[in-house]
Amino acid sequence: MSRFVTISIRLLTVAGLSGAIALAQDVPLTVHLTSPLTGASLRKGDQFTAQISSPDSLKGDTVRCTVQTAKAAVVEFTVDSLHHNTGVDIPIGGNISGVSNSKGQPGTDEQGRAVHAMFVPAKAGTQTKIGSRFGSAIGGRIGQAVSQADAQSGPSPAVIQIAAQGPGLELGPGSTLALSVRSTGGVSLASVMTSAGPSMAMGGSPASPSAPMSPGTPAAPAATSSVASNSTAAGGQPKLKASKIEFVPGERTVFYDDFSDMAEDEPPPHWKVRGGKVELRTGGNIRELYAGACAFGGGCESAQLTSPSFDIPVNFTFELDWTGQGEMQFHFRDKQGAEKIHAMVRGEPNGNDANIQVDGPEGKLGGGGIHTDTSKPVHFALWAQQGRVRAYLNGERIVDANQVQFPVLNSLNFTMAGYRPNGVRLLRIAESAPDFSTAINATGKYVTHGINFDTDSDRLKPDSAAVLKLVASGLLKNPNLKLEIDGFTDSVGDAAHNLDLSRRRALTVQNVLVSQFGIDAARLTSNGFGPDQPIGSNDTPDGRAANRRVEFVRKP
Repeated sequence: MSRFVTISIRLLTVAGLSGAIALAQDVPLTVHLTSPLTGASLRKGDQFTAQISSPDSLKGDTVRCTVQTAKAAVVEFTVDSLHHNTGVDIPIGGNISGVSNSKGQPGTDEQGRAVHAMFVPAKAGTQTKIGSRFGSAIGGRIGQAVSQADAQSGPSPAVIQIAAQGPGLELGPGSTLALSVRSTGGVSLASVMTSAGPSMAMGGSPASPSAPMSPGTPAAPAATSSVASNSTAAGGQPKLKASKIEFVPGERTVFYDDFSDMAEDEPPPHWKVRGGKVELRTGGNIRELYAGACAFGGGCESAQLTSPSFDIPVNFTFELDWTGQGEMQFHFRDKQGAEKIHAMVRGEPNGNDANIQVDGPEGKLGGGGIHTDTSKPVHFALWAQQGRVRAYLNGERIVDANQVQFPVLNSLNFTMAGYRPNGVRLLRIAESAPDFSTAINATGKYVTHGINFDTDSDRLKPDSAAVLKLVASGLLKNPNLKLEIDGFTDSVGDAAHNLDLSRRRALTVQNVLVSQFGIDAARLTSNGFGPDQPIGSNDTPDGRAANRRVEFVRKP
């Protein structure tokens, strides 16, 4: 007899069969999971999200869910809300018409097992016969009929059920669910569907939605970049002057991977892999190097990845975008292979906490954590500068140690997952950025990859604050300095669209410096050049990342 593992979505706000039928006539959504959904790893209270890819009016918005019960073969969770990119949360309920894995294969999970998606309506005494016919037509609970005895047992909530034929169910990031939903209270979906959702990036590439920095970060759910109204300044931009974010990304890239040149069913081309397996998870705008859970004593190993040799400057930055509840260990080694810096990042089982620890040549430098939804990309940053080592989670400084001495580093290797799954979406190592005033005075130009925007938008991300503060400080210290602000993209996508977007983004930087930092508007101009004037090859991920940038040019 075949074994089935089920995942069920309880729609607690939908009561009765008539409501279920009405839902099928409401707003159809195609959503992509932004974190793995596996029966083995979920626990009660875990939260996860799915990003909407259609319709366009809700594209990039996020559907949020919370696990209610989890057993060996059954997981049930509520669909809590739809988070719109305007910052509005809308309670929803819905129906399902299909499921595909991260490779786009319908009715199949990541291991090739058959998957069935169905709606099981709410049951009540007056609905016994109708409910039986309806459940049978759509699928019903596997091995369970809606009987008179069921009806007499009292009402139960409507359920969307996903079942895999086999010993387990595994849907990776990018897996697709076809839903039909409606608002169950508060703001209606119709009231927000006239708002345009995010689409493509400054560089025009679905694999690189955020530019200039976060190059290659797969499109995070809109909620990760949305700023609540009380954190928004005039013009819809975040309040950057008051931001505590201080990390400045390095400028000259020495190693970069966003897995945009990795083929499915092939190993990552820039890494030597040993031990456990890793795989590419894709779907929508998401590309993620994923490693599944490996239970202790289960006869499997954590995946170990080693980079090629390359010189890492003494003053450098390391950035990582990751998801999940597993643990990763990063080892920075010198030319003799000795570990000189070690960093651990870990998502906790509750899905709401991330922790790090950083060690230097002489032992522990520090550690700590933040509360954050680890089903969405978490940004870890390490900054070594003149013997000072700082580490950040989502822009918050966790570690700050000084008088740390180490030689030139030569390679990086790391382990993924282990006892819980996780994924990596971006790794970048770069030489620390030069001082703004020094660069402007010496060369007449300051190039940065540290000013970021929402997907296909001229809205700045909050992590742009650190670079904008440096530029504003340099302008205030030198009242005679005038600047032209230039925006650039890679060559992926429509050139005319990229040109327009680069101009709007450069103008946004100009306007924010004036409105939020008090810079005289007469001292600033802006322009955009789209994919023109590349500084790297548009045929490689690191080249495209280099091309997505903002430049400040001194004017007479």
